[in-house]
Amino acid sequence: MRLLGSNNLRSASTARTYPVQAEKLAQTIEEAAGELNDWSLESSTGTEIRASRKTRLGFTDEVTIRLTPSPAGAHTNTHVAFHSASRVSVWDLGQNKRNLKELLAAIDRKLIG
Repeated sequence: MRLLGSNNLRSASTARTYPVQAEKLAQTIEEAAGELNDWSLESSTGTEIRASRKTRLGFTDEVTIRLTPSPAGAHTNTHVAFHSASRVSVWDLGQNKRNLKELLAAIDRKLIG
């Protein structure tokens, strides 16, 4: 997993491409976020999912997931950009990176099965 924007002390980002259609992947991500402890699904459209995670210290981190399906006629791949950011704190002490790792692991478990 490559983290982008690592110079930002209060957020983490990464991206992946999954070999599934965007609708199925969105549903999988929603289910995964809904099943994780301390996670809440905030909103979902066809191309963007917003969730939040409450930390042990009582802070809330916002997680934004943007899905980009392959162009028509291409393979059934979906590119996904994940971003986790702290709402209030200046430093996240690595929590946003852990948020993404936790969510990605849950998605992988659901897809692999």
